[in-house]
Amino acid sequence: MENSAELTTSGCNLTTWAPGTDVRRIDNPGKIGATTGQIRNRGSVHYHGVRWQDGSLDYVAEDQLEEVCVIASKDRFELIETGRYGRSEDLRRSLTHVHLSGRLANLVYSMGVTNTDFYPHQYKPLLTLLESPADGLLIADEVGLGKTIEAGIIWTELRAREDMRRLLIVCPAVLREKWRDELKLRFGIDATIVDARTLADELAHASGTGAAKAWIASYQALRPPKSWRPGTESLARKASGRQILANLLDEHGEEEPLVDLVVFDEAHYMRNPESAVHHLGEMLQKVSHQRVLLSATPINLHNDDLFHLLQLCDPDHFQYPSSFQELLAANQPLVGARDAALNPASSASTIIEYIRQAADSDLLRNSRQLATLLENPPTDELLTKSDYRAELAASFERVNLLGHVLTRTRKRDVQLERPLRKVYPEKVPMTPAEDAFYKYVTEVTRDYAWRRGISDGFLLATPQRQFCSCPAAFARAWLGGDNSLVEDLADQAAEEYEETDEEKELEDISLSLKEFLLAQRPRDLDVEALERTDSKLRRLVAVLKSYFAKNPREKVILFTSFRVTARYLSERLSSLGMPSRLLWGNMAESKQDIINEFRERSDLRILVATEVASEGVDLQFCRLLVNYDLPWNPMRVEQRIGRIDRLGQSAQVIHIWNLFYQETIDERIFSRLLARLRVFEQALGEPEPIIGETIKRLESRLLTSRLTPAQEEEEIQRAAQALENVRKRQEELERNASQMMAHGGLVLERIAAAQELSRRVTERDLVIYIRDFLNRHAPGHQFQQLEATTEFSIRLPASTAADLDDFCRRKGIVGQTLLGNGLPRQCRFLNNLTSPSSNAWESIHQFHPLIRFVSERLKELDEAFFPLVSVRVSASNAGGTPPGDYVFALRRWTFSGVRDEEWLQAAVCGIADRIPLGDDQAEALINLARLQGSDWIEAPNIVSAEIASACLDVLEVHLNEAYLRAKKRKQDENADRLMFQLHGIDQHLQRRLQTLEAVLEQHASLGRQGLVRATQGRIDKLRAVVDLKQEQIRRKERMQPDDAPVCAGVIRIE
Repeated sequence: MENSAELTTSGCNLTTWAPGTDVRRIDNPGKIGATTGQIRNRGSVHYHGVRWQDGSLDYVAEDQLEEVCVIASKDRFELIETGRYGRSEDLRRSLTHVHLSGRLANLVYSMGVTNTDFYPHQYKPLLTLLESPADGLLIADEVGLGKTIEAGIIWTELRAREDMRRLLIVCPAVLREKWRDELKLRFGIDATIVDARTLADELAHASGTGAAKAWIASYQALRPPKSWRPGTESLARKASGRQILANLLDEHGEEEPLVDLVVFDEAHYMRNPESAVHHLGEMLQKVSHQRVLLSATPINLHNDDLFHLLQLCDPDHFQYPSSFQELLAANQPLVGARDAALNPASSASTIIEYIRQAADSDLLRNSRQLATLLENPPTDELLTKSDYRAELAASFERVNLLGHVLTRTRKRDVQLERPLRKVYPEKVPMTPAEDAFYKYVTEVTRDYAWRRGISDGFLLATPQRQFCSCPAAFARAWLGGDNSLVEDLADQAAEEYEETDEEKELEDISLSLKEFLLAQRPRDLDVEALERTDSKLRRLVAVLKSYFAKNPREKVILFTSFRVTARYLSERLSSLGMPSRLLWGNMAESKQDIINEFRERSDLRILVATEVASEGVDLQFCRLLVNYDLPWNPMRVEQRIGRIDRLGQSAQVIHIWNLFYQETIDERIFSRLLARLRVFEQALGEPEPIIGETIKRLESRLLTSRLTPAQEEEEIQRAAQALENVRKRQEELERNASQMMAHGGLVLERIAAAQELSRRVTERDLVIYIRDFLNRHAPGHQFQQLEATTEFSIRLPASTAADLDDFCRRKGIVGQTLLGNGLPRQCRFLNNLTSPSSNAWESIHQFHPLIRFVSERLKELDEAFFPLVSVRVSASNAGGTPPGDYVFALRRWTFSGVRDEEWLQAAVCGIADRIPLGDDQAEALINLARLQGSDWIEAPNIVSAEIASACLDVLEVHLNEAYLRAKKRKQDENADRLMFQLHGIDQHLQRRLQTLEAVLEQHASLGRQGLVRATQGRIDKLRAVVDLKQEQIRRKERMQPDDAPVCAGVIRIE
């Protein structure tokens, strides 16, 4: 050792050290400093001056110090022999580095860092996507379970694991503001609402290493024009934004993706493969790394709509409806095997027969995972162990052909205390004036239909429903020629016919209906009298006064389908001392701003909202909903109720009060259709198109024919029976679908374990991580704790600040931290993405540039952390593990192949019996030591080196056996993924070649030589790109496994 002046006879400890020699305390090996060269003699003992990494100076007795390099060369067993145990912070330091520097498969990086409540089912899509060989996922959860949150969690995780930066949300126009506000509030993401032209410009100049970007756009704004075709130029003098975007997406279809993740909300908009929005989905699929489709549409495995959505998730494996049915057939024995594995009564022979059936299918004939299961089949003896059954069932889940692209959770599947829905029907008798007016409106509308030959019931229903909603408001608008009449007609048309060619035609009809109604205005109608004697309003006010008297702090949601009614109600209620807030579509203020004002202002008790505005609004802070008028479509009813009956609703009972006029079609619709189907108590659960068609047929019969009340009732009963049959059929389809998909319970158990075992990074982890790095590698820094335990004043030395600044420039994240200027900065360690930095404070979470910078530097340094620790924990927090002394070992497994994975594997055994604990129990104890452990300094004097080494040997054998099993499983999974991806790439090539060759042939037939050459160039480029991808995948055929020690030690539970 060239810097030593003199060696003791042992050759290990130095009598004197040259200035700057790194030393540590023998009794606390994690405490490191550098000698100053100053020595003080106190009697016969020499005290060496040491400047510790926190900047403090001390004189320490020579026999209490040792050189760092001596310890660094020793392994864990040598350290046990010499009794050199580190402290609790060394354990936390080692684990935090592993967590932040890797991509651990058994750590959920998004857990606990967002402004969301923890619900296990919301992490199920994330785990499904992470384990999927495909790049897309359809999340088909029921309404109100938080699909927006699930998409945000996925994006947060991808940011942490893959450093993804470009997010695109595509949704209906009415949901854009909600997405923007939710991303900001829940995930700290600043997203911009864009149109086609703006998005095209952003994507054209986007850089993979630039600052993070998030865009939100509607289907309507981005869909390609009807006249657009791939590879063709616009004939217009100036191309539209949609034309420019379509060309850009088409041109980049075979190049590096422009977007990291695309989220399609309300993805059923794309179910029609001939529609423009479906073509938009196809183009965005080709230019994105990954895709998430969100839809509450129930699962029908025999419906082409589902197939077309799955096609957007994974087009290369869902090419034809016939191949989809083949996939379902191949999947069936896998599901049978999984269910048999979970059924304690099932025998090994039954499971083996299922495996053979699955392996006989064309799609799974070459599966290595199934081959391994047949080589090492289950036995009845093995099946007596519940752990073996669970792992066997999980192995079948990994082969499941449908589970990797589809996940669905229903409300009844989630173990939550759902509120009880109490329904109050309120039949309001009409006054004579109201009754006469109702009959007049009905006759006028039918007269118009007969003259024009129109049989579309929904259109004819609008004037009648406007009357049934509020006669006084309808009369005022009718006589005054209010444009709200035609706006409401247009809104109804948009709801029923959005994205169809009929929309324009219906708009024209609604305009002519308005003109007809204006011509037929009753001249003798007394609007003021209708307002004075408004029977429905009188009843509403009476009930609201009674409700507010009993519940002085409650707020009420008042729904109506029409603007004219909403405006009338707001005015009348305010005049009666009940101030309200209006909410409908296309308002100057954002919907979220209005909702926030309504929630926070104590004087605002009523929110008057229209049907159009009800979509995408979260109002779970209310527990009374008033339907001032009734949609006939049960799906519209459920959409309204879903605003308050959703995750976060704390009330045990929610109240739904329905107002309708007596002896009208509305009353018969309520009692014979809606009440019979119990739509107010539970969702019907059938796709909107089926219900919508049924209701439209009913409207047509009721409003275009002269029927007696008895005949009307007969028609309503017939529609009710049809929808009841739909419900029964859907329940059967759901049961079949759930049997074909992944078993949600297994995934939910893993998620709950991740939460329980604290598989996440805490604020204290981050503090120690940064403090330790600065102490070791940034001499001259400042890291001073302020008042709170997570608040510090940090100043980086000039060299470190410059390195951080260079890192930010290289990563394209300049401006996200001020620590790179070398000046003191007050910082809060808060591992939550929604806590923004300010001029006064900087919020440090696991995505912060400083954390990422330190992680990269430590990887480059490849620095070893102290590998042996002794820790004590309280028995009251040990979760049932009995008091006593334990030995633990931690290893990191890495499997690099088609997909790179890292696992942190723990093993623990008691010193008394030396029997390894279960995996979860072992991990829980080590996590407890990491989070709450304190130093156990006396450990070397209590646990003999011989016993500790023997226990560690037992654990190393146990971990090695587990590693070999995991390696074999990962090799099989890698082979199957490789086969899956190569097959998909080949299918992709054939599909794209077929399209491009057809385009080439068309151009050639028309003599377009320039376009022929351009298309041939695209074909050549496609082949080159596919060849490269195939070679890149084949190079990962031989998986590279690794097994490395992380840390070991002793734990006392007391």
